[in-house]
Amino acid sequence: MSEQGLFSIGEVASIVGLSRHTIRAWERRHRLVQPERTPSGQRRYTADDVALLLRVKHAAVRRGVSLKVAVRCAQGKLSLPAVEDQLPATTGAVNGRGPALGRQTTGSTWRSAANLVSQVIVMLDIDGSISAANRAASQALGVAPHEMVGRRFTDLLEETGGRTRLETALQRAYVQPSTFELELRSAPGVSRWAFECRPFSYEGRPRLAMFGRPAGRRLPGR
Repeated sequence: MSEQGLFSIGEVASIVGLSRHTIRAWERRHRLVQPERTPSGQRRYTADDVALLLRVKHAAVRRGVSLKVAVRCAQGKLSLPAVEDQLPATTGAVNGRGPALGRQTTGSTWRSAANLVSQVIVMLDIDGSISAANRAASQALGVAPHEMVGRRFTDLLEETGGRTRLETALQRAYVQPSTFELELRSAPGVSRWAFECRPFSYEGRPRLAMFGRPAGRRLPGR
């Protein structure tokens, strides 16, 4: 990453999965981002710029909307109906190295294993909606597991007593690892939790993994 926490256009292209030419075209045609310039005229992008480009790409590619619509969605000026990922349960071979478990099977295995730990684990899509969560997350948020998937994480925080809007922090977390604390309200009462966020990619789409623990206690192995 470049000086002062900024990204070069090459770094942005690598993170977002777009060519430099495409990024410059989006800037010119849609005024999507306005990067800073070095004294020599080189572009420098903030984490917010990169997160916005990720959201535009997600809307345009995954949702199949026009770039103009994708830009408005990413800027919060337009909402699209929620869609669910198609998760076929078929099996097959991966790179010719033998049978691969179907997504339905691997998802069930992940969930069973994640439910064994006391650490809160939440996975978010690029739009901030929950794609998976373990039992500890359900208990900490005070929301039934089946009611969490597909809903925006920040909306659940509002409903369960979260005091701070974390939209900006979460957007930046899709670009670079970050940490924050917030208060969660569950049946036992209000408690303060620390979250570590790690961006990753799954099937070509940006995701965010959130690992929570009661504030003041270190995560295992740290």
